[in-house]
Amino acid sequence: MERQFPVNAISGTRLTEVRAWLNGTLTESKRGIRDVFVSLIPQGVSLCTGLFTSILVARGLGPAGLGKYALVLSVSDAATTLSDLGIGQTAIRYASRAAGLGDSEEQFAVLRWTFRRRMSLLALIGLIVFVAAPLMAGRIWHMPALAPWIRLALLIGIFGALAHVPSIYFQSLKRFHVNSAVLTGQALISFAGILFLALLKRWSVESVVLVSIVTAGSGALVFLTLVPRAALLSVGSRPFSLTESVKRFWRAPTLVATAKDGTVDAEGPNVFAFYMLLSSIFVMLILKADVWLMGYFLDARSVGVYNAATRLTLPLAMLLAAINTALWPRASSLVRIEDKVALLRKTFRLCSMVALAALAYAIGVPHLAPLLFGARYSGSVLLGQLLCIRYLVAILVCPLGVIGYSLGLVRMYWIVNLLQLLTVVVINVLLLPRVGPVASTIALITNEVVGFVGVGVLVRRKLGAKVQAASER
Repeated sequence: MERQFPVNAISGTRLTEVRAWLNGTLTESKRGIRDVFVSLIPQGVSLCTGLFTSILVARGLGPAGLGKYALVLSVSDAATTLSDLGIGQTAIRYASRAAGLGDSEEQFAVLRWTFRRRMSLLALIGLIVFVAAPLMAGRIWHMPALAPWIRLALLIGIFGALAHVPSIYFQSLKRFHVNSAVLTGQALISFAGILFLALLKRWSVESVVLVSIVTAGSGALVFLTLVPRAALLSVGSRPFSLTESVKRFWRAPTLVATAKDGTVDAEGPNVFAFYMLLSSIFVMLILKADVWLMGYFLDARSVGVYNAATRLTLPLAMLLAAINTALWPRASSLVRIEDKVALLRKTFRLCSMVALAALAYAIGVPHLAPLLFGARYSGSVLLGQLLCIRYLVAILVCPLGVIGYSLGLVRMYWIVNLLQLLTVVVINVLLLPRVGPVASTIALITNEVVGFVGVGVLVRRKLGAKVQAASER
């Protein structure tokens, strides 16, 4: 039975009951906590390597060079994100459901469909970016020399998409320890390239881009060999048919696996992926709007100082990613409304505790920016504090958002995301010329608050409707 927080504990009259409640929460969530900690291992490795990478690159390139590199990398990151468009989350949702029901063929069918769609989308997006690179570099950011490097950096996006394949496969099986090993290996390979560049002392935007391409390709191809061929390509003896092959290339597989009580999801993979596509486009634009609009309104040095500040959020960003990694397949495999509500309550309580610890981090750690990156990055302190507060709110939103997908709210989330995007763009356009990079931090915090309110209202209404329907039965 779900433990309720005792009201009289809030007044401080019964400390023992508070302890009992905390112990009960941790005991009930032991397996979930274990999976989060396992998922935190690669995040911790990425934190350490990412922090040292940020320090080396920031000191080696300087604020202006770091700003140029951030602009180039933002395009390849956007290509990777756009090639996903919710496909990865759709794959984990339906592949983990099939794996949980023991249907490996259905699991592989979902993974193959995911791989086909992502690679085709990546090819299309890459072509568009290749053509548009001179316009982005020259007309928008006023740095035409970046155009060829924007094009070359598309390889980072391609390898990044391939690197996600092993992670999706092992997450769908809930084999978080193997997924952690893969992600850890990829992080170490990437760091080795930057460390080699630092030893040579050959710092330039071009050299960092080239090293990033080589390490991204190595990390993707090495671990791709761990994925069964059946998860990428059809290996059956079905006769070849060009017409049927074209249809199957884009169309989601027909899912026949059902839960033990005979229920299935209201949305099939195609419908779920469509709404995830809308949401993913808006979320990607939200995450890139700050750097892209700064590239238009501000100089490269300001972009570099802001980029250094974002490095200070790495621990919180990785913690958020670990929570998502552990929660997404677990929420996707639940069918009964009672189980979903129980998971939401437990996860939200745990995330509230994590958010309190994150507040202390947000206040203190960003003061290390000048020490880590150099005196030229003293402006990163306030920016880092505000960006960390943004992640504090995101950690609270996380359980609501993930559980909401299992409640069928994927059809509504894109509306919330569109409202968030409009909010971010308006705040940046109005405030960037006046207050500089602080405007982008204000926009991102407001974005998370809007998401928290919007998703919270949707989840509350959906749960109320489902509980009422269940009671009427």
